[in-house]
Amino acid sequence: SREFSKAPTSFFLRGERTHGELFTFNLMGTPAVGMLGPEANEAFFRAPDTVLCPKEAYKIMTPVFGKGIAYDAEPAIMDEQLAFLYPALKPSSLERYAALMAEEAETYFDRRWGDEGTIDANDFGNELTMYTSSRSLLGQEFRSKLDSHFAELDHDLDASLTPLGFFFPNLPIPRFRARDRARKALVKLFGDIVDARRRRGAAEDDLLQALIDARYKDGRALTHDEITGLILTIVFAGHHTSGAITAWTAIELVRHAEHLPTLRAEVEALHPTSASTTFQSLKRAERLEHFIMETERLHPPIVVMLRKCQTDFAFRHWRIPAGTMLLTSPSASHLMPDTFRDPLRFDPTRFAEPRAEHKRHPYAMISFGGGKHRCIGLHFAYLQMKAIITILLRRFDLTLEQPAESYVPGYDFMLVGPKKPAVIRYRRR
Repeated sequence: SREFSKAPTSFFLRGERTHGELFTFNLMGTPAVGMLGPEANEAFFRAPDTVLCPKEAYKIMTPVFGKGIAYDAEPAIMDEQLAFLYPALKPSSLERYAALMAEEAETYFDRRWGDEGTIDANDFGNELTMYTSSRSLLGQEFRSKLDSHFAELDHDLDASLTPLGFFFPNLPIPRFRARDRARKALVKLFGDIVDARRRRGAAEDDLLQALIDARYKDGRALTHDEITGLILTIVFAGHHTSGAITAWTAIELVRHAEHLPTLRAEVEALHPTSASTTFQSLKRAERLEHFIMETERLHPPIVVMLRKCQTDFAFRHWRIPAGTMLLTSPSASHLMPDTFRDPLRFDPTRFAEPRAEHKRHPYAMISFGGGKHRCIGLHFAYLQMKAIITILLRRFDLTLEQPAESYVPGYDFMLVGPKKPAVIRYRRR
């Protein structure tokens, strides 16, 4: 459907409005069912992988992450791989990352922005979340290697995540060949760092070291290819999600400037100086968190999530046959009026007590997945976004270079941010 590819949110809302919480359509020759609403989302995320299979739906990611990594692995192996990542995302690790994130943001704004100028919101969000993620999770050694060449490799991976890739991820076309070359180069990059650490006998306190030291239950260490794949899974896929929300947050700070006084008052009270930005101070920034949550609700980076029915799947009185592609849409689900009052209105206070509209149902907000498939990097993502926006609010005033209504989602890639150009102007306070 042309409408599905060009305006997926509208497509899902029209399907629900016309047919209810389930509706059928043709997805490039594959029978598909759209599901919408909290109860449907719960059924989607809670179904066993043997029934609703993410591996079959996300073959587009196998050439990026690698064979046998994440969804391409057997469920037991995937569970082991995720366990290797948990230590880097536990609360004690997040406490250490907060200062690093704030330092990276300060350095970025000093060196990249100066006193006044313009920048595309996407570039701002993606660059700074990449720097904060890599510094926190991969250490200074890797952070120092980030340059224009790395940005090109990252771009080549991103450019492969198109609708065509969901169905034909291995076609011999230029962008898929570029993807494969980029991944090969990244395996060498990480392999060189791993080998250098081993030669020095170094033992850093970061995710990369955790993966170097990790062992499967059978005693086997991870290969360079597996280490690269898991880093791509948690760091690079994650930074694009955070980058898109960060970009939208900068735009919404201008479009809804009525919230600036309360946000800045909170920032100044909790973080009177740059050095006072800590895990605890960011955790207490509730108004900022609600503003980012409202941005996430209206602009989720993943607008469609997929599963493939391996067996017949039952939901309420419907039976969905094996072989069907099942889809849900965070961007459409977040606009359901039964869940979120006046859903098109930008209103961060909807998340504050006693309203707390996101708590009406555990599957009301699904930008980061749900249930056992909830993103393990959610708290890391919010910590880095809050750190970045805190420094931004303290240091700069923003204006939009384009008409406010021209900042719309760009659906060219799997992860959706503002459509380019999305230019903002900044001036140091």
